[in-house]
Amino acid sequence: PQSQKTGFYCDQRANRAHVRSLSRGKRCLDLCCYTGGFAVSAALGGATSVTGVDSSAAAIEVARRNAVLNDVECDFVAEDISKFMAKAADRGDKWDVVVLDPPKLCPSAKFLRQALRKYERLNAMAMDLVSPGGILVTCSCSGAVAKGMKFLPMLSSAAARAGRDLRVLRTAGASEDHMTSLSYPEGQYLTVVTLLVV
Repeated sequence: PQSQKTGFYCDQRANRAHVRSLSRGKRCLDLCCYTGGFAVSAALGGATSVTGVDSSAAAIEVARRNAVLNDVECDFVAEDISKFMAKAADRGDKWDVVVLDPPKLCPSAKFLRQALRKYERLNAMAMDLVSPGGILVTCSCSGAVAKGMKFLPMLSSAAARAGRDLRVLRTAGASEDHMTSLSYPEGQYLTVVTLLVV
């Protein structure tokens, strides 16, 4: 789809494999699913049901084709994730595994405070959809957030906002083949945190 860098983000390869390992027998929700990388991985991992949501109708069409190519069943929805989450919360819907992988919300450090408010709101809404004892895999691809070490404190604020308690199970970044130069720390842009939500 136009306006995105590629149709498949290779930096999330290991994290998709991680989600696949968590998904057997679980109901899974992939928010900002784009072309369905996490959703398809969850389905391949044996999830009982998978829902992927993205605002881009073009991306959703690619995601549906990816599911067919992988011979798995996923339900893909073209909708703004905030609207989807609000309606799901009103219905009392819950998932065992929720993935939140939004696009870059902080283009530079001067937007950090504004971006953290957006991250907090989205993560609090996502936490509300996780079954007690379920898993939230939440991501930031904003280098300014990673460099400022603000992601975990933001998640703590989001948990308080959602009335949930969190346990950090795993923190990760880009896959191993995405090497980072010591002279360019900004290359460590991706933060992926796996949380137990109670």
